[in-house]
Amino acid sequence: MTKSPGHYRRDMGTLGVLFLVVNGLIGAGIFGLPEILHVAVGAFAPWLLLLGGMLVMTIVLCFAQLTRLTDRSGGPQRFVTDAYGRFAGFQIGWLFFSARLISQGANVLVLAAYAAALWPVLGEGVARTALIVAVLGGLTLVNIFGIRRVVTILGAMTFLKLLPLILLILFGLAAASTPGPVALPQFSAVEGIALAALYAFVGFENATIPAGETRDPRRAMPRALLLGLALVTMIYFGLQWVYSHSPIAGSGPDAPLTTLAGLLGGDAGAWLIAATIVLSVLANLTAGHTSASRMPPALADDGLLPAWFGQVSRWGTPANSIAFFGAGAILFALNSSFLALAIISTLARLIAYIASILSLPRLRKAAGLPMFDALTLLAAPIALALSIWATFQTNAGQWQALAAFVAIGTFLYFIARRTPRS
Repeated sequence: MTKSPGHYRRDMGTLGVLFLVVNGLIGAGIFGLPEILHVAVGAFAPWLLLLGGMLVMTIVLCFAQLTRLTDRSGGPQRFVTDAYGRFAGFQIGWLFFSARLISQGANVLVLAAYAAALWPVLGEGVARTALIVAVLGGLTLVNIFGIRRVVTILGAMTFLKLLPLILLILFGLAAASTPGPVALPQFSAVEGIALAALYAFVGFENATIPAGETRDPRRAMPRALLLGLALVTMIYFGLQWVYSHSPIAGSGPDAPLTTLAGLLGGDAGAWLIAATIVLSVLANLTAGHTSASRMPPALADDGLLPAWFGQVSRWGTPANSIAFFGAGAILFALNSSFLALAIISTLARLIAYIASILSLPRLRKAAGLPMFDALTLLAAPIALALSIWATFQTNAGQWQALAAFVAIGTFLYFIARRTPRS
């Protein structure tokens, strides 16, 4: 290890950031969502997803502007630190990292469950433990050896997971019944299910964290954020449309897209989509590992965590932080009692969205730009209102868990501030 934190190799370009965006968004959620949305709002379901993507685009537009104002790693933590100071930035970074660490453990359990559906021996005992350790351990090693290798792997997984979904959309369009008129549902029905639709679009912000390992991040990240969300929104719309216009819509299948694929392509189609789900979750884990493991080095570079987290390996990566993240995720995954806390990741992200959006005027002013331009005045109020509304859809227990993480982070912050740095 070298002793100079923060000097990372910039091995990732626009395409690599795009892979992080797409795989941060498309995890396991969309595979269970079509039936839930169809039951709630009928044939309006695909349009609800399209509307959700358009609303989230206002948040992404704010993040795209924020990424033009810094080339350093950290994402939301960096934005809030530069706008409101070290303590506020640390809390956002710490909450985001802790939430992603927990959700990483939860997501690998989802992968294990789907893998067991293909190969039952992986569902319990030593085989299940070995799968969890192998997946998270493998991701840790690949990230330590360089982000360029991660980008290559993510590119292959992105192609392999999107191709079956696009084929399912095309076959579904060919087989779908003639669509009738779309009836607008009652507002109460839309409001009751809108948060579930919104959750499908959470995760794009992960791609903003490794800016310090990205070539020309002020150009690459805005482009990738906007293109990635647009691409994923259209895929979501297509999947929901073919499902809502299929004979099985409303019949209550536990795995709606797998059931639809079985209807269109028999056992081979069902197996292909089941394998796609496993690959999709694996790609989501890869993107999450790559982005979240870069948060502690960003905090260490600002003197908010011990310098150990920011030390650079001979491969030009923050290897200590990557290994710490991998080990923590394995420990959480092997103790499933923590799963009730997984929802904290969404709440923490929403708070990161709010704090980041509020940082935008200050950062624009610091960069010598007007505090508000036409785009900011249009997008920021909608993005802020959407994020605040979503936080009020949670419960007291989730806020209490969030408060516990804040308390732990505050303690670590003051420990780090009192520790002399070389």
